[in-house]
Amino acid sequence: QSLAIVGPNGCGKSTLINLLGRFYDPTDGCLQLDGVDLRDMRLADLRGRFGYVSQQSHLFDDTVASNICYGSPHATEQEIEAAARRANAHQFITEDLEHGYETVVGRRGNRLSGGQRQRIVLARAMLRDPEILVLDEATSQVDIESERLIHKALKEFIQGKTSIMITHRLSTLK
Repeated sequence: QSLAIVGPNGCGKSTLINLLGRFYDPTDGCLQLDGVDLRDMRLADLRGRFGYVSQQSHLFDDTVASNICYGSPHATEQEIEAAARRANAHQFITEDLEHGYETVVGRRGNRLSGGQRQRIVLARAMLRDPEILVLDEATSQVDIESERLIHKALKEFIQGKTSIMITHRLSTLK
């Protein structure tokens, strides 16, 4: 099932996601996943069920391949490439980056455009193949073409998964 959380900046959308990931606990009541109070789950087990793509893509000063397989350290080259293809990132990686998957992206991915960074982070999430995918304003800072490619990739990927999209732009939900 897909769920959209829509509202203006500062209304608590990201706070809700932080509660789901148990970055803090509710002061009253509880949150449950499959009928189990999140506080009764091991933190690693809970967080292992989630994939998270936010507007601030977190990339490391390392290669494209290492950034994609962060969180999936035993992934093969073929699995990394398959995830990049699913995220519509393979083409720019192989055609636009001098060393392809071995290109160092720079601190915070500063050698890449915003759309390229987002597609690498999306490939990372797809490689992990999470049960629940959270997209927190994931396309709010990318150009129209990158947003189109990200949405195309997501349309296929979220089939059979739980997805939570947080946005303040109703147009993103289309």
